[in-house]
Amino acid sequence: MKSQQDLTNFDKEMGAEDRLSAPPDFDGPVKERKVTDPLCLLLLLFSWAAMTYLGVWAFQGGDVYNLVKPKDYLARNCGADTDESGTVLSEKWVLVDQALNGVCRDTCPNSTIFNPVDKSELICKDEETISSMELCNNVTDASLLVLCGACFYQVESTDVYDVCVPNDIDAIEETLSLVESNMNLQTEDRFSGKILGKNAMYIEKFARDVWVSVYMVLGIGIGGATILGLLFLVLLRSPGFVYITVWTSAISIPIILAGIGYGFHELKNYYEENPEEIQHVSNDNVNLAVQISSYVFYALAGFVLLLLIALRKRIALAIGITKAAARSVMSVPLTIFYPIVQVIGFCSFMAPWCAYFLFLSATGTTTSTTVELYGIYPVTYNKYAFSNEASYGFWYLLFCLYWTSQFIVALGQISLSMCYSKWYFTVDKDDGVDITVAKATGITICKHTGTAAFGSLVIAIIQLLRSFVLWTQKKIKQAGADNKCVDVVICCCQCCLFCLERCMKFVSKNAYIQTAIFGHSFCKGAHEAFFLILRNAARMAAVGIVSELSMVFCKFFIIFGCALSAFYGIQEVYGSEVSSVGGLAVAVGFLAWFIGDMFTEVLGIAVSTIFQCFIADEEMFSRTGSYYVPEELDDFLKSLDEDNEQRAIKSYKKDEIEE
Repeated sequence: MKSQQDLTNFDKEMGAEDRLSAPPDFDGPVKERKVTDPLCLLLLLFSWAAMTYLGVWAFQGGDVYNLVKPKDYLARNCGADTDESGTVLSEKWVLVDQALNGVCRDTCPNSTIFNPVDKSELICKDEETISSMELCNNVTDASLLVLCGACFYQVESTDVYDVCVPNDIDAIEETLSLVESNMNLQTEDRFSGKILGKNAMYIEKFARDVWVSVYMVLGIGIGGATILGLLFLVLLRSPGFVYITVWTSAISIPIILAGIGYGFHELKNYYEENPEEIQHVSNDNVNLAVQISSYVFYALAGFVLLLLIALRKRIALAIGITKAAARSVMSVPLTIFYPIVQVIGFCSFMAPWCAYFLFLSATGTTTSTTVELYGIYPVTYNKYAFSNEASYGFWYLLFCLYWTSQFIVALGQISLSMCYSKWYFTVDKDDGVDITVAKATGITICKHTGTAAFGSLVIAIIQLLRSFVLWTQKKIKQAGADNKCVDVVICCCQCCLFCLERCMKFVSKNAYIQTAIFGHSFCKGAHEAFFLILRNAARMAAVGIVSELSMVFCKFFIIFGCALSAFYGIQEVYGSEVSSVGGLAVAVGFLAWFIGDMFTEVLGIAVSTIFQCFIADEEMFSRTGSYYVPEELDDFLKSLDEDNEQRAIKSYKKDEIEE
């Protein structure tokens, strides 16, 4: 197998001619490996130790009651603190005003009274507090007591961890709106707008629906999605399926772009025939903008079509690689469930991380803030604030979360790449692969955790910067200092950081593949992968297009299949017992999305690994020929040989003419 790819001067200057050479006795991922990037592993371990120290400090300095006990309107913990007489407050928190303050009671209200006769039928603050409220102290009318913030309606509630959550939010909204109308008050001037929001009611109904149909939701969302994912991998190996899927998806892109351009063209004609539709702006400006948009989309459609024509042979290679990747996944079937191992590892980290986060959250202090209900009645409510040390601690916990999550992903990518590269460099692939997921994971943990820590650290730093930019944007808006210029700068920063993160994830993934095959460190692997891909940039573009189309189609196949099955299945079995079949179908779709993402992540790393193995194989064994190329790439190699033969004939004839 010989590489006949033409090289540009830029490629040569960047080292494109420095092709890979096979190590002695190379027959797949190297067996003799050394520990790579150990310093980064030590840094990761140190960060975990520092995170643990932070959690211990927060546990010692925080008040756990801030987490487990609700606070009343005087910032006292229900069931823990005492009142003026020294009596321990009751445990249940009951809503007492529109500012979302509460009082401590023995039980949650078991009935609703929206037409109270007097104050005794309301949930009220103590007399001392009411007497200190200037506009409430002499009020006897029950409705006014509610509006001024001294009391609230007694509403039948559900006990949720000692918090009494009202059952009928809509009824509260209707009652308040009616009273406000009678008092000539505007609903939008209410401090909290909606007490707990209608969303709370929807969430309650949805939770009840899930409880009723939980077995079908989980069965279809997880089990059904897994079956469809496996079926999709099988279909990828069937003749013609990938060709039809990829080319149908690819051709639809310029068609859609052209359709959008045609839509803008028709919109321009409509505005010309109906100028009254755009009287608020200049007709000429609108027509020009719409016309330019039409031309832009037409141009994009033409460009994409020409690009597809130019890349047609390389897309054929990409299709073959995708089919080979699907075969490699099926040859090492346990890799499909590797993300589950990653989820277990992530949960093992999240358990202490969440505990440290909660301990740190308990270090806050309560501060009082006064607001005005309807712009008339002053009401004090409590806010939770943190010290500078605690704020820095939250940022550090966020950084540890980013680093560890990316570290777990990196370990998986190296382990899976080791499995798939071993499959590629196996001569007789039908006899099985001499590697297991457990063995690959063991090698990765023993030898390359430092490399995984290195790559994940770079990505975590970028993600932390993105979070900091978002936090800065929020603070600027809260301070009222935002303007168009600031928004543009922040938007540019976010776009640049997003692109940088995507690039680093791409570089890291390919560096991990080099580590899996040759045992390189992160920097060495990134260097080798970069120039290997640079020498095959057009092929890489085609593989990227085809793999992305395959991933999107796979996710759509899994999500749509599961959601549709869930809709008809739940309607048939639980039709009269649930309030929203569509909502449950959407929930199943979300579950299926996670499972589909698991399959596409595995297939994606398989495609990238097989592609790198193929072009590395082409460079390392270009003179002697390779025994490793899978049968899925035979058609591409035959067409490549035909092209090479035609080029040789043309070159021979040219030489004869010159002589």
